[in-house]
Amino acid sequence: MLDLTKCDPALLQLPDAVVTALLAQSTELRAENVMIVGAHCRDILRNATGEDSGLRTTEDIDFGLALADWASYDGLTKRLEPVGDTRIRYKVADVPTDLIPFGNLERPPGTVQPPAREESMGVLGFTEVFKASRPLALPNAGTIRIPTIAGYAALKLAAWLDRSAYNKYKDASDIASVLHWYSELPEVHAFLYETEEGVDILVEEGADYSVAAARILGRDIAAVLGRRTSELTRSWPGPRAESLYGEMAVTNAPTWPRSLERRKELIHGMERGLGLG
Repeated sequence: MLDLTKCDPALLQLPDAVVTALLAQSTELRAENVMIVGAHCRDILRNATGEDSGLRTTEDIDFGLALADWASYDGLTKRLEPVGDTRIRYKVADVPTDLIPFGNLERPPGTVQPPAREESMGVLGFTEVFKASRPLALPNAGTIRIPTIAGYAALKLAAWLDRSAYNKYKDASDIASVLHWYSELPEVHAFLYETEEGVDILVEEGADYSVAAARILGRDIAAVLGRRTSELTRSWPGPRAESLYGEMAVTNAPTWPRSLERRKELIHGMERGLGLG
């Protein structure tokens, strides 16, 4: 079971400073409406489970903001200094910070268009991942939300669909990290070997433990997304599947397969968990 109290306090310092600054800029924003996503989310989750493969130090941070209307978003961001040209990145506590709005302002569901942007952006799964998220207590800013491991993976699959269309493949390594991570989780091992359902899955996957673990990940992602799963699987993995396999590297993980065929087998296991194939 994920125990966030085991997370290294040093990993909470940056999100704490940024969220504290955000709350000071808005009378409407509440800590419980803030969900950490991206690289810091991954590192906090992995650290809390005692893992270090796939960790990569970054100097920026990403948050999803569950908001009721655009006035709330505008009231916050107009007080912040923009960074770059994405129209969702701002300097907060001297840290480049992506502020991704979602929730009631999605039109249609899974899509938002911040007023400063000329085009819409995808937020598929953010609302569902937020509903399934866990509380993360910060030292000073209060308690924000953090996705479950499967929730984080769901956002990464959606991000792959969005960004790979523009030849941006960085999400592939994060998807690989979660696949490797799931194969090492004690609770996944216990489910596959100690429950009737898990043993059946292991048998169906030819006693290939890593593929069976990938299938459990896919099933857990579908449980988080619920009826929105079909919106993801309808397009998955997009026209650049070979690039996905090629970019699926995991740092600090000697056992991670270099073979593209083996990586494809793991993805296919996850897809079966999602209800594909």
